[in-house]
Amino acid sequence: MKLIHEITQLNDYELSVSDLIRNASHLISKFWPEQAGVLVSVSFDDISHHSGHESSNTEFYKTGYEAGGLPVVVSVSAESDHHFNEDDTYFIETACMLVASKIDRILSKQRIQEEQELIDKAYQLAHIGTWEYDMINHELHWSDITKQVHGFEADYHPDVESTIQLFKEGYHRETFAKAAYDAIEHEIPFDVELKIISGKGDERWIRATGEPEYADGQCIRFYGISQNVTGRRKAEEDLELNERRFKALVQNGMDMIAILDEEGNYTYASPASKNVLNLPPEYFMDKNAFDLIHQDDKDRLYTLFTSLSNNETVQINPFRFLNNEKQWRWLEGTITNLSNDPAVKGYVVNTRDITERQIKHEQILDSLREKETLLSEIHHRIKNNLSVLVTMLHLQASDEQNEAVLDRLLDSIARIHTMASIHEQLYQTKNYAALDFSERLKLLAQTIKKTLQTDVEVELVFNCQPLSIPVEYALTCSLVVNEVLTNVFKHAFSGMEKGRVNLDLNPEAAEDKPHLKISDNGVGLPSNFNPTESDSLGLSLIDMLSEQIAEDYSFSSSDKGTVFTLTFSKEVLESD
Repeated sequence: MKLIHEITQLNDYELSVSDLIRNASHLISKFWPEQAGVLVSVSFDDISHHSGHESSNTEFYKTGYEAGGLPVVVSVSAESDHHFNEDDTYFIETACMLVASKIDRILSKQRIQEEQELIDKAYQLAHIGTWEYDMINHELHWSDITKQVHGFEADYHPDVESTIQLFKEGYHRETFAKAAYDAIEHEIPFDVELKIISGKGDERWIRATGEPEYADGQCIRFYGISQNVTGRRKAEEDLELNERRFKALVQNGMDMIAILDEEGNYTYASPASKNVLNLPPEYFMDKNAFDLIHQDDKDRLYTLFTSLSNNETVQINPFRFLNNEKQWRWLEGTITNLSNDPAVKGYVVNTRDITERQIKHEQILDSLREKETLLSEIHHRIKNNLSVLVTMLHLQASDEQNEAVLDRLLDSIARIHTMASIHEQLYQTKNYAALDFSERLKLLAQTIKKTLQTDVEVELVFNCQPLSIPVEYALTCSLVVNEVLTNVFKHAFSGMEKGRVNLDLNPEAAEDKPHLKISDNGVGLPSNFNPTESDSLGLSLIDMLSEQIAEDYSFSSSDKGTVFTLTFSKEVLESD
């Protein structure tokens, strides 16, 4: 029938459901002549359309079919004098079935389109590109994302040969070419990850899949996806490299790694146990660590072990551990409480063998103790010998009647006291390389004041900054100060009731600011004073000793007193 054919020809690829229902309603109403007074209604879901002529509609026929799970209903009403015959009902049934079928196809097309849009959106979010090669027309198409994946702009036009050349020469290019050949010739899909040199010139890892489509035994279409997986592959390579490094450290390192439970039982021992203790890892599996630790070290380590907080790491000081030959080996390391870590569930202990180092350390300590004993003995002998010498000089002085000789004897005793005090300071500080001369200067001045105390009240004023000088110069510097201060206390305050001595020590000397300055407010020096031409032993000593330690020294005098200045040589100052 012509009208059935026209309903069949309704284009469900272009028409919407609403348009299809309207057109179908119109075509169905044309089946009856106008005088029949027929009104046709076609409805689907919430869409309906009426065609025909208004009438009292006493005769009525209705039928329905499903489309997309919902009913498609065609109802026809006519004037009371019209009766629906067999042809009428057949036409209505056929028309309704055709309309339902076309609506079903439209809905399927819409559903496929929506699914495709979801797939495209998912591909876009995952940065997955699609590609297709028409084997009949030899046309290759890349999506915009595929172009981005391969490092090209949106206006790039790919071809098969240049696509193959993108893959890195050698293994990667050959693998892709073979995979494409097998897919086309043998219907074998592929999913590979290979390196390319992108359109921007950088090296990238690409995941490429390919699926052939055959018709009548011939590949007519070849399609797939492309995805940049450089980040993941690099992360995997880094992870693999780290795992290999960790494995090398655990298996071949000189540190033994072990895991203990909360009771100190071994749950793991690394292969390095063979290097550290000459024991295989399985040796430890049924043992408690504290059973293998020396009795003298056990309490210390157990306290450390039980007091460790979660995620806390502490150093393990040297302790003795029993090896396979029943010998005690010295170990040291660290311990970390990872009992709350589900991957570990225990205490991680790193240990290394330091037996040889510990033996040498003990030998060094023994040697140091011997040297300290020897130095102590030498110190006491020097101290005793100097004390004997001072006693002898005191005995000689007690019988001496000559004032000049007695004065020289007392000066010698003061010099010996200065030398003895140097040895005492060295012994007390335990520093045999250098001395703080500021402390030496204060002690020396106070000792001389006490030894040569007269009726004159002398005030000592110190402005001394720390100055470290080598031990080999300490005695010379002290003897110079001894001679200067001895002369000050003997001669500077003659006829005075009070006096003052200023001692300034400055590590940084300038042109007008020497390292050492000793000044007094006494009577001053004689007008014809010349230290280099004096027959005084003390002044001769100052001149001779100053040449050994000073770049320059001088005496100056006025009615306000006397000033002695000295600038140390570089050798004296370079104590480091």
